[in-house]
Amino acid sequence: MSELAFEGQRPPFAPGNELSTRHGAYSPRKVEPLAEEIRAAHVDADSDLAYLREPKYAAAVWAWARAEARVQLVAEYVDRLGVEAAMTAKAGTTSALELLRMQEQSAATHRARLGLDPLSRARLGKDVTAVEIGQAALDRLAERGREALGDDDGTS
Repeated sequence: MSELAFEGQRPPFAPGNELSTRHGAYSPRKVEPLAEEIRAAHVDADSDLAYLREPKYAAAVWAWARAEARVQLVAEYVDRLGVEAAMTAKAGTTSALELLRMQEQSAATHRARLGLDPLSRARLGKDVTAVEIGQAALDRLAERGREALGDDDGTS
């Protein structure tokens, strides 16, 4: 007996087929390897981004890398379609161009939160410097307090 229910019916889709995939931005099979590639190429390769290798940043870095991967996948889809067709081509409930805009906005938000664009990097540097200056001032104040109390070695 054949797997086909009636003559002329096509065979069932094989596991892992991609026939219904338009852009892949919602497919973990497409997004995750690309996101890992993006993360490694930027975070692992750039010594200025060493702070992003700390475990406390892992979830935020992964969210950023996935957002960047989605942008790339949708942008490639729009390029294949052409701008005219992308304005009307549906990607879910929205046009491909609108989906690209939404994905770009998401990636930009993640970049800013991690200090990966020039303005947010400058702000992050300013904040880190302010904290360091504040800590130095507190250390000097504590030292003066110890001196005032006659406790030169800092122990009680």
